[in-house]
Amino acid sequence: MAKKLFTQLDPQLYRFYGDKVRISVRPRQFLFVQLKYGDYQRRLIDAWREGKLKTGEVTINETEIIVPFKKEVDLSNPGDWIAIDINESNVTAVSSNPHILRIESKLRTIHTTYFNIVRRIQRLRKLKPKAAERLLRKYSGRRRRKAMDECHKIARMVVDFAKKHKMGIIMEVLRGIRRRINYGRRLNRRLHSWNFRRLQFYIEYKAKLEGLPVVYVSPKRTSSLYPICGGRLAPNGCRRLKCGCGYENDREVTACLNMLRMRGARCP
Repeated sequence: MAKKLFTQLDPQLYRFYGDKVRISVRPRQFLFVQLKYGDYQRRLIDAWREGKLKTGEVTINETEIIVPFKKEVDLSNPGDWIAIDINESNVTAVSSNPHILRIESKLRTIHTTYFNIVRRIQRLRKLKPKAAERLLRKYSGRRRRKAMDECHKIARMVVDFAKKHKMGIIMEVLRGIRRRINYGRRLNRRLHSWNFRRLQFYIEYKAKLEGLPVVYVSPKRTSSLYPICGGRLAPNGCRRLKCGCGYENDREVTACLNMLRMRGARCP
């Protein structure tokens, strides 16, 4: 028995008609599917109509129609690079020009707020199980949508900045980070809800659509070594690091400088 029904359509089997997709089911027999989408998806459809994008195989499941758009871009080597350090409460970017960009994130607040709401709803399960399940679906979906929207906004700001200065993007390889997290129950819960991979994905695909290359480097020791002399850094107050040679800087800025060094870009 299939858990989820879906079908994929070849581009020759469908066409856009305004806010509808016409699907050929038999010779001279068509099925029209009404589309619901926002401003972002509308821009993609308009670009496709202007010939700037191509479409791939459409996927239709029980609740959604997924239309992939493709664009050919020249990911040539840029003159400068910008390194992105993603944290719980902010995204810090440092370029080789130099530029420093810091974007405050609402993701921690979103997850904490909805975690507390969900925990209160779960206490109702014994008394009102059906109402509790309905509320859990409602607020879990709302939490996911708010987190996705925040990731999109942050990614857009990062990519717009990189595009303005014609810079490629450097990020850390963060796969498997959740398996290595073990800082106690409360902190583990916070970090396991962290949207770092989703945010990286949004930054990467938005950057590539703009023709900006994206590369990944190892996160090993990016926040523990001074990028110039290679000396080991020690904590020196709130999120600051200090080296024996006299260097002192913000932890996130230091991580970005090390990523630039690993990529071979000049450090500011």
